[in-house]
This record gives sequence, C-alpha cells and structure tokens, in this order.
Amino acid sequence: MHSIRAKITLTTMAAILVCVLAIGSGSILSIKAEGDRNSTEMMRLLCQTSCDSIDKYLDSIEQSVDLVSRYAMADFDTLELVKAGLIGSDEAGGMSEGRRAALDAYLAGHLHAVESLFSSVAGSTNGALAFYYRLSPEISEEQAGFLYTNIHSPVMTKVPLTDLSAYEPDDVEHVGWYYIPQANGVPTWIDPYYNANLGIRMFSYVTPLYCGDVFLGVIGMDISYETLVSQIRNIRVFDTGYACLVTRDGSIIYHPQLESGTRFAEVGSRLAATVGEMEEEEHNTEPIFYTRKRQERQMFFGTLSNGLKLLVTAPVSEINAPWLRLMNRIGLVGFVIILVLTAFITYWMQRITEPLKRLTEASKDLAQGRYDVKLDYNGMDEVGILTASFRQLVEHLKVYIGDLNSKAYRDAMTGVRNKGAYALAERKLDDEIRFAAEQGETPGFAMVMMDCNDLKTVNDTYGHDKGDIYLRKACGVVCTAFPHSPVFRTGGDEFVVLLQGEAYEQRRELMKGFYADVDKANARAGEPWEFVHIAVGVAAFDPATDQSAESVLRRADELMYENKKMLKAGRADARSSEANGGRA
Repeated sequence: MHSIRAKITLTTMAAILVCVLAIGSGSILSIKAEGDRNSTEMMRLLCQTSCDSIDKYLDSIEQSVDLVSRYAMADFDTLELVKAGLIGSDEAGGMSEGRRAALDAYLAGHLHAVESLFSSVAGSTNGALAFYYRLSPEISEEQAGFLYTNIHSPVMTKVPLTDLSAYEPDDVEHVGWYYIPQANGVPTWIDPYYNANLGIRMFSYVTPLYCGDVFLGVIGMDISYETLVSQIRNIRVFDTGYACLVTRDGSIIYHPQLESGTRFAEVGSRLAATVGEMEEEEHNTEPIFYTRKRQERQMFFGTLSNGLKLLVTAPVSEINAPWLRLMNRIGLVGFVIILVLTAFITYWMQRITEPLKRLTEASKDLAQGRYDVKLDYNGMDEVGILTASFRQLVEHLKVYIGDLNSKAYRDAMTGVRNKGAYALAERKLDDEIRFAAEQGETPGFAMVMMDCNDLKTVNDTYGHDKGDIYLRKACGVVCTAFPHSPVFRTGGDEFVVLLQGEAYEQRRELMKGFYADVDKANARAGEPWEFVHIAVGVAAFDPATDQSAESVLRRADELMYENKKMLKAGRADARSSEANGGRA
C-alpha cells in the first residue's frame, strides 16, 4: 500500500524498529557470548564436581585398603627374623619342620590381627562386596589368607579361598585380582569385570605387599558395580543429559542408552579424535561438540582416581536454554513495545487520514463496478471538497453505466437478455460447477433451448417487420411461461431459458404450462405471423457427462433439433417429455 497513512506509519515504525533492533541485537549478542561462557563453565564444573564426588567414594575405598595394608606391613616387621634364617633352604634344600611350624604359627597370628582390623574397616565401607588378604603360596601353604563376602548373606561371611593353582595367571575372571596387582607392583584399580568366583560384576582395588624383593601377597576389596554406576546414574545433566563411564581406551563401561563394551567413537560423529584426547589428557577445558541421533550435543570429561573417564553430555539446546529464554524475553519485550507503538501510531494516523481512506476505498469500489459507495465526510478542507466532487461523479456514472448495461446486455428488439449476457451467465455457471466439484456436490440447473419455427417463411412471405412481430410474440410467450428465470436471445430465432432453484425443481410443470401458453396465444392469433411455433429441448446438468454449461446447452440443442423434426413430421407426441428432453 502506498497511502499517505501507510507512508507516515511505516516511516515512523521503521525508525522505531531500527532502534529496537539495534538495542535488542546488541543485548542479544552480549547475552549469547556471556551465556556461552556460563553454560560451558557450568558443564565443566558439573563434570569436575561429579568426578570429585565419585573420587571421594573411591578414595574411601583406597583409604580402607591402604590402612589395612600398612598395618599388615607393619606387623610383618618380624619377617626380618625370617629373612635372617627362619625362611631359607637347609642343607637338604628345604625348610625344616621346625622353621615351617614357627612360620605358620606366626602367620596365623598375623592373619588373625589383620582379619580383625579388616572386618571393622570393611563394615563401615559403603558398597563393599568382599574383602580379602591372600598370602603368596611361596610364603606359606597352610596359612593362605581369608575372604569375606556379603553377596549371599546380609552380613560379611567368611568363604573358602580360591585355589590359585587351578587357574592360569591370565584368567582375569578367576585370579585377575591376584596376578594383576602382583605384575603392576603398586596398588591397582581393576576395571569392571565379571568375578567368576563370586558370580557378580565388580570393581576391585588391590594392594600388593612386598618386603624387599619378596612378594608376600595381596590385600584388596571388591566394590559393587551397581554402587558406583548408581552414583553416575544419579548425576543430573540438565533435562535429558546424562553421565557415562568409559575406559582409558574408549570402551564404554556404563551408558544409559548403550550396552557395555560399545566403542565410544561409535556413539556420535566427530568423537573418534576425542578418544585420543582422553588417553592423553586428564580432562578437557574446552567443550567437545558432536552429533548423536541428529542432535547437537556438548561434552566434558574428567579422570577418576581409578583411571576411568567420567563423561557428562547434554543437548546444546538444553545447555543454551537459560540464555535463549532471556533472549526470548528481550524479544518479547521488544515485540510488545513495537506492538504498542504500532497500535498507537495506527490509531492516531487513522484519525488523521480516515476521510482520505474512505475516499480511497470508494474509488476502489468504483473501479470494480460497485457504485453504491457511501461518502459521508462533509468537512470544509481539501478532502471534503474532493469527497463532494467524487459523490457527484458517482451519481453521473450510475446513470451512464446503467444505460450502457441496458444497451450492452439487452436484446433491442425483444427486450430480453442477449448473447453477451448469456456468455456471462455461462462463465458464472462454470465457476459454480468447479466449486461444487471441489466440495463433492452437484449443482442443480437445466437449460431450455428454443427455436422459432417458420421465421424464414414469415420473413420471405410477409416481410421482416412481420417476422419481428412473430419473434416478439414468441418471446412474450416464453417470458410468461418462465416468469422467474432469465431468458436469453442467443440467435436470430433461438432463445435459451436458464432454470435454477425452484424453477429447476418444477421444470416439468413449467414445460406443461409453456405449451398451454402457446396454445392460448395461438387461439387468439388472427394473422399468420401471430401464430407461435417453437421447437424445444430441455437438458439438466449431469456430472457424469457434463464438465461445463456449454455441454448442457449442446445436449439441449440436440434435443431441440429432434423435437423440430418431430414437429415438421406432424407427430402427435412432439410435446411429450421424451420428445423435448424433459426427462433430463
């Protein structure tokens, strides 16, 4: 629109919009930058605090085992006497019975003291499945150690020891807890594994005991897999985020949606390089972005005290949600400001330009052929003078257009509608047919095609002026018979009647009345040119065969010519329903 009101309103609104957008964009960019920093720091801190929380639990396990191992080593101070000669080869190449008995007696007391302490320590350790002290078979065959577990009982219960000689050292499920720490030579966290001896999946923390180069045995504690995993499962990462646990080489230990053992690089795109980063770094300072299930996600990782990697991940949309909400609020405030100002400016401009708008709308109506416009502004300004002049112009146009329509769409001789008017009616019918088809409906209308017989004979015999009288009388009979339907003169001696609504429903009765009117007119006729002879064909719209109004008229025309032949042949049934198509 290029109205004065629109130009002023748009100019004012453009200035306001530029100001609001400039301020809003600056605010949004600042909020986005700060929001990115805050969300990244929030995820990093969440990962770090989660690692710290789990490490506290793992540290409690380590402290418990380390406490017992230090006590055991302190109690092994008497082994210096063994090294001095209590343990050693005799001249026959073996330990004497006396030395063996003394060693076993000492070890029995040693094990009893460590067992008492370990029982007390393990009882206060959350998630402990088992604790054990296993001496090397090279130290003693009689005093092997002890094993307690609560897997099959509500309290720690002493169970038989595993026979080390029955398994190969690389059999992790049975004796990994013994040989792995021995090989490492330092306290060791064993990654989750299935303990075939106890029939359960677990973590283990085991300390090897050495006196010099002599391997004495191991002290360890088994931790429930579920105890550690439940802590990871309870980590809340926004709405749908989660934490997971992977090994140093990128094998998943726990994931809420994937099976254990799945390679971490398969979780989402762009994660293959992350595995190498996790092997080299303790934690990441910059977020890792990747895509999983068509969803952009952000991830941080940290290293637990047992060497495993804790990962926290969440959709970027949820991480950014706080500052996005703030941006939305700013956008909403800006929208409200623009809306309020728009309403105010629009109202004020409407008051100023309302008379001009009415004049503009009136000119549009006039251009579209609607002349019943209402212009009630009577101000004494320029717009008022223009409005008064426009009213006079409309009145003159009404008279002029009415006269043109009368001449353009009326048959000068008969006064009924002409062929041009029929063309307009046909286009309107075609529109109605298409609309009805879209709605699944069938329009109801019929066409009556009429032809005045013997017009040429009257013209040739009595003159064209008598032929005109003949046509006007025939047209009068048609108009009388169909008083509520439009009648069109489409040719020299052809007329078309359009039956719609009630006339369509009563077309058979109307045809009977038509023939009665013909008979009445002929009964009063005195001259040859006063007699009316009309051939008739009637066709109703049929969606199965008709696609347009022209198709209906064509069928009516064919029926009319059949009726004309019957009339010329003098057949008595020429006026029957079947003869003129009234069955349609």
